[in-house]
Amino acid sequence: MKPIGLTMKNCKENTFTGKISGELMIIHRCLGCGAISVNRIAGDDDPYIILSLIDESISIDNRIVLSRCRIDVLTKQNRNQVEDVLFGYVHDRI
Repeated sequence: MKPIGLTMKNCKENTFTGKISGELMIIHRCLGCGAISVNRIAGDDDPYIILSLIDESISIDNRIVLSRCRIDVLTKQNRNQVEDVLFGYVHDRI
């Protein structure tokens, strides 16, 4: 299985802050058969490698496959949100 992107499970938007919350998940693709699976992040996963998957998520081939699976892929526009989850950062929304 190769990690190819990130998504959120059970996304909900806070009506007061506009912030989206949910569980950060890694999208994997089987190198043998091409099957797609979505898995939880493990405690020993490297957060910098997870963050780098945002760039992987936007490749055209991956977006086509993931849209067929009805998986909402996080992109560079979601970088602050992913950093918040991984590192506990709080970004100002200006």
